[in-house]
Amino acid sequence: METMEQKNNQMKPLFETMEQRYRPENAVLEHNTGFFLIAALIYSVGFTVAFYKNYASLTFPLITVGTLIICGLFLKKSGILWKTENLYYIVPIVLLGISTMLTTNLFTIFFNTVGILLLITVFMVQQVYSKNEWNMGRYIGNVLFLYFSMIPEIAAPFSNLGKYIRRKRVTEQKNTNTKYIVTGVLIGFPMLIFVVVLLNSADAIFSDYIGSAFQVLWENIVISPNIVLVVVLMLLGFFGIYTFLSALTLNNMPDYQKEREKKNPIIAITFTVMITIIYLIFSIIQVVFLFSGGMMLPEGYTYAEYAHQGFFQLLFLCIFNLILVLCCMSLFEMNRWLKTILMVFSGCTYVMIASSVYRMILYISCYHLTFLRMLVLWFLALLVVLLAGVMWSIWKKNFPMFRFGMAVVTVFYLVLSFSHFDYWIARYNISQMGDQLEYEDVSYLCNLSLDAAPALAEVDFESDYNNGRYVEGYLKEIEENTDLNIRTFNFSEYQAVKVAEEYLGK
Repeated sequence: METMEQKNNQMKPLFETMEQRYRPENAVLEHNTGFFLIAALIYSVGFTVAFYKNYASLTFPLITVGTLIICGLFLKKSGILWKTENLYYIVPIVLLGISTMLTTNLFTIFFNTVGILLLITVFMVQQVYSKNEWNMGRYIGNVLFLYFSMIPEIAAPFSNLGKYIRRKRVTEQKNTNTKYIVTGVLIGFPMLIFVVVLLNSADAIFSDYIGSAFQVLWENIVISPNIVLVVVLMLLGFFGIYTFLSALTLNNMPDYQKEREKKNPIIAITFTVMITIIYLIFSIIQVVFLFSGGMMLPEGYTYAEYAHQGFFQLLFLCIFNLILVLCCMSLFEMNRWLKTILMVFSGCTYVMIASSVYRMILYISCYHLTFLRMLVLWFLALLVVLLAGVMWSIWKKNFPMFRFGMAVVTVFYLVLSFSHFDYWIARYNISQMGDQLEYEDVSYLCNLSLDAAPALAEVDFESDYNNGRYVEGYLKEIEENTDLNIRTFNFSEYQAVKVAEEYLGK
């Protein structure tokens, strides 16, 4: 009769994560060397095609999907079961890739790329490692540790290839044939070039079709300085994906099984009470003098001056308060008194956020909208939701703060990424200033990304000759200098060219 232990063992899956089956000496890349070397090589070619003098086009979401496919093949070859709770990472990764194709704003493109890399990393870490119930600090530490682990793995393709060749040496004849083939290719390649050059000069039809293709290849790739860029992109794509996967197989994340002994809560209660008292006084002042409707300002201050003076200090304190609460929860034993004080502390932080928002709106009403001012309002809205999660985690010990934070930041950033905020900045400023648009204002709007072009094309500058000429030159430059094809297609550039053609054709 089977024992209960035997029955339990039979019920367990054969393997679920990398750490249960694979070790550095039994890594999946070593046992599938040929497959992953070819896959990484194909990926590097796609990476080069995608990013060769091209950073925000149709190829961006395609290479993003290609990266996910490589990661999926790695999980399949590793025998790792897909965790359904991690699949929600896939959607924002693809959406960020699509967003990059829709804009020319460099801020959005850069942070889309960073977001994609971070989301793919967190997704793979959670898939590969079963010990994924870490707190926020441990998640951040382990992700950084994984990136540093990729550095020595640059040698992994060569070492794995050496082991692969030794395993594949079945017969000397097979090895000899391979050497003969390689030797023949090396001899035949220069002869091929020589023959093509002669035939190119001997026959016009051959020259039009075959010879011209070889000439373009020779001039633009072989003898062109651009070959350096091609080689760099190939190496970046190949080693980037291979070292990332290789680092995942190491199973060398720091061991956090031993919980750190937390400090006496009286320490945290003491310094948080001191700060909270000051915050309460500040909050009362804000409610009485700023939010109540009396709008009582210090003598000699305008609304704009008052808003600008204290805004950045309050923004810094809001961020500081969020970090301080997280540190108190992580380092000190939580009791009823500390929890209560941290809740009051967080409530005062909400008052500071409200004051910051109010001051920024006052400032925008006087000096209009810029990218930085809009970004600050977005960040304050993000802080509101993150702080709500922190307050909830104060009372609920097992609240998954890292997953909550990742979800909130991802959703907020997706909204920002797809918003085409340069268009709305231009449209808001134009609607507010109207006929009062100065040359400096128009110049600022024209120096935004091409996302703003449709808003500028909607303005009638017939009564303003100088600004009209400036915008006309701006749109004419877009029409003449934007080259769109299948590989470099970008929706924002396409839309800008379209509105430029309509504007100039009036």
